[in-house]
Amino acid sequence: MLVTEGLHVIAYRAMLDVPLELAQYLSRLLREERSRRGTRRASRALTCFRQAVFGLRWFREHRDIGALARDHGISRATGYRYLDEVIDVLAAQAPELHDALQQAKADGATHVVLDGKVFASDRLGEKTLNRAGTS
Repeated sequence: MLVTEGLHVIAYRAMLDVPLELAQYLSRLLREERSRRGTRRASRALTCFRQAVFGLRWFREHRDIGALARDHGISRATGYRYLDEVIDVLAAQAPELHDALQQAKADGATHVVLDGKVFASDRLGEKTLNRAGTS
């Protein structure tokens, strides 16, 4: 048991239900990005693999960044920065929407289902008008 700021904290281990190959793939992407940036070896709080696990936990568990960062022994600010890096390297692997649609057309697809958000929208937050044009 650890004592942190007057609180007793109980450490435990958990299983992350994603394929090991996915974590290794993401780890390689992060390593390549660190190399591209010129990041020195052992200069980061988490290894590429641990950062990959951190990011995958966020995607899988939808956890609060502060709590997730604390689990990994890093600050909240570092957690946000590391998560941004994970999202960026994964997003770089996705085709552009135009390219994906062109490929679907070339493959003879008659319908395409877009999964995800193409643009930010808050339809519930918008004020709606009635048929007469008043609110």
